[in-house]
Amino acid sequence: GIFSPKDLMGRCVAKGSVLELTAISSVMTPNPESVSPDLTVLEALQMMHEYKFLSLPVVEKNGSIVGLVDVMDLINGCK
Repeated sequence: GIFSPKDLMGRCVAKGSVLELTAISSVMTPNPESVSPDLTVLEALQMMHEYKFLSLPVVEKNGSIVGLVDVMDLINGCK
């Protein structure tokens, strides 16, 4: 799973959770969609827009994690 700023704001802050007592596993996105490393920047942006994702894990075919794409990083990189 992943724990993104969207998870923090929507599942912790908005609900008034005590952060010192909240386990990450209880507020993270458990099975996020992921993409392969050969996806283009445009394809990633389109997918993120269509499904309203702010973060998108990048995963190899064997399941190893390559990284995490953040929508703001993509937008800032396009300037």
